[in-house]
Amino acid sequence: MQADDFFHAYRILEESNDEAFANVETLAGKPLKGKRAFSSLPTMSPGVVCLAFSVELYFKDLHGALEGKIPRGHNILKLYRKLPKVVKREIFTHDSISQNPFATRGPIFYLKKFSGVRSDYYGFLCQIKAISDGFEKWRYSYERTTLQYDVWFALALIEAVRSTADATRMHRIRP
Repeated sequence: MQADDFFHAYRILEESNDEAFANVETLAGKPLKGKRAFSSLPTMSPGVVCLAFSVELYFKDLHGALEGKIPRGHNILKLYRKLPKVVKREIFTHDSISQNPFATRGPIFYLKKFSGVRSDYYGFLCQIKAISDGFEKWRYSYERTTLQYDVWFALALIEAVRSTADATRMHRIRP
């Protein structure tokens, strides 16, 4: 339930950002940078943190469905790596990941930062690490200059993890 709560908080904050973006030109006295007041949206950092935290909590829910206990810690990549191989494969091959509509050219991880000799799976792991790092770093964004993770990937990952947890509960996936 907490994963859903933080995911819904993210969605509410995103709606607030969308509304602010639509009205940015009417914000009296605020300088504009690239169509946004002060070059960021008013609830961007809390929204990104809520989304990353919900990813973590969905992974913990999956662990609970598999093992009956919830692991501790905030490192989402470690939570993923602790899963059984069959479950990791289920997440990686889930339609939300493998056929994500936001990947418009080539494989889903055919992005400049993931191109070269590395595999799609390596890009997948890098995306998870970026979300994991994002949870910690975005909470303290005032200490950093550049922070980034792909929101579309976090949303796709949530769908894959939730679906896998549901399938596990229905005994369709057995590690």
